Amino acid sequence: MNDKVLIVEDQFIEANDLRLMLEKAGYKVCGIARSVPQALELIEKERPGLVLLDIFLKGKQTGIDLAKQLREEHVAFVYLSANSSQDVLAAAKATQPYGFLVKPFREKDLLITLEIARYRHENSLESSLRRESALHKKLDIIRESPVNRDQKLLQCAMALQAFIPFDYFSAVMQLQDGTVVHGQDFLRTGFDEYQHIGPRELAAISGMKEPALNLLHNSMERISKPAFYNDESFRQLTKPAGLHKLVADSFRMGSHMVYPIPFGSGDHFYFHFYSRRPDAYNPAHIALFGRMAPAFTKITEHLAQFGAMETAVAAPFRPSAHGSGFEGIVGSSHLLLNVFDNIAQVAPLDTSILILGESGTGKERIADCIHRLSPRKHKPLVKVNCAALPATLIESELFGHERGAFTGALDKRIGKFEQAHEGTIFLDEIGEMPMELQAKLLRVLQEKEVERIGSRAPIRVNIRIIAATNRNLEKEVAEGRFRLDLYYRLNVFPITIPPLRERKEDIPALVSHFLQYFNRKTGKRITGLSDKALRSMMEYNWPGNIRELEHLVERSILLTRSNIIEEVPIPSLQRKGSAEPAGEERIKTIHENERDHILTVLKKCNGRIWGMGGAAELLNVPPTTLNSKMKKLGIRKEHIS
Repeated sequence: MNDKVLIVEDQFIEANDLRLMLEKAGYKVCGIARSVPQALELIEKERPGLVLLDIFLKGKQTGIDLAKQLREEHVAFVYLSANSSQDVLAAAKATQPYGFLVKPFREKDLLITLEIARYRHENSLESSLRRESALHKKLDIIRESPVNRDQKLLQCAMALQAFIPFDYFSAVMQLQDGTVVHGQDFLRTGFDEYQHIGPRELAAISGMKEPALNLLHNSMERISKPAFYNDESFRQLTKPAGLHKLVADSFRMGSHMVYPIPFGSGDHFYFHFYSRRPDAYNPAHIALFGRMAPAFTKITEHLAQFGAMETAVAAPFRPSAHGSGFEGIVGSSHLLLNVFDNIAQVAPLDTSILILGESGTGKERIADCIHRLSPRKHKPLVKVNCAALPATLIESELFGHERGAFTGALDKRIGKFEQAHEGTIFLDEIGEMPMELQAKLLRVLQEKEVERIGSRAPIRVNIRIIAATNRNLEKEVAEGRFRLDLYYRLNVFPITIPPLRERKEDIPALVSHFLQYFNRKTGKRITGLSDKALRSMMEYNWPGNIRELEHLVERSILLTRSNIIEEVPIPSLQRKGSAEPAGEERIKTIHENERDHILTVLKKCNGRIWGMGGAAELLNVPPTTLNSKMKKLGIRKEHIS
């Protein structure tokens, strides 16, 4: 990154103060802009390496509007703002800034933030290039590997998973004369685990005869350009009877991307990606595949040599998952697999991580997993529950104190940050940390040093910070209980853990895991649950999540006298309103009830999602989560009025 800095700030005094601070530190200020049009002119002329960007500017356009363009042009930017409302924070966060400074700030804060922004920008570009280079090499190895056609396709899919997420992958070859040669499909069933779906398997799952499936394959539209389909475009794609609709209905897919690779004289190989998420794909995925196209062209030419897509000597596929989990975390639902992908991507780096999720979802287990997969795994993992520490002791607990620093300080104490030197510190329930300590934590993050109470000598620490909370930190920031700049420093890589009610398909595997654990602990030999017991567990919404499930399984084992758990003591809360009136009234599904509830709240809020009194606040979920749920449940504006 070059040293040119552009200041986009409409307050003259503040802009001039910034200029003086930057020039004193050796930065070259290439201009001051008071509006977005002025900024665009200076960016075109000066090509700055970094932009300091106020959110509210002269004119109709805001700093957030400019940030979207800066992101597209790969120009680093840091927000400056005194406004920390929830709406502003959510809109700013969506642009993925490299930092956020809350006015007023110290000169040292400014310079450290710029250094961090420079580091993050350079490393994000370098990391992307390095990862793509590794992918190129991996594809070359796959092409030369002595395995059959299906294994090569599977290996290609697995190599792409970290770059282009999918739950279902399909490869189809179409010859110039229109002949469609069936490839093989793969359904993701676990982390790095896939199930082969051939024509016979697809026919059995969908209930359609193989000849009819062949007709669907042959009738697929021939396309020449890559494309992706999210939300409404995916619904339109899957309306007519066809292969896309069949895959979407059979495996509950919500978005799709297709990329054609031409080879030979007019032949094409089509790579189809499907995801259960409604908004999985974007132009960046198309661009990435485009950069990989030369490597895939070589692979497709190699695959075409098998002729009529015949399989060579058979080789075993990677086994399917049956609740085996990932690094000891049990489950294989698509929401949990997305978490596993995030962990695998970020664990080897030193990036700060913010784990979000309701109480009982297993945030501490995720932190353990990240540490075990990181280069710091042989160093300490120090855990601090910020909610459990008395306000009078938390500073001493975190930063330590010298002997005699205060009444009762009879010995020197080494704080948690020093204990975690060269390792990882896990700050659980970070949302409970008092405001005055948040400022000190921010300085630890920025300056990589701590100061014991009663000492004037700072101590350098080399630590990775993982924070977790069950609170909506955006709401906490908007209401003045959490610092905006600290939120942005922690929220470099957020990982959201889904609640158990959204991944109920993992309940049988979790129950089996807890049965084995408590059998060993209690000496019992419980072999399973009755259908009735399992059904009641699948119908319950688990407000306490996995922790509640664990306790309920333990209680059931202690109460059971046979080898089968016939009933489980589901809390009576879930029975509330369960008695249905006699008659032919249809029982609504969980998704239908959720949709009705969200619609009721939206109508009450006159369709407003964001901000104070908005639907997201009433439902106690982040606005982005509510938007995603609305898309998933098909809730549109016309339904609210």
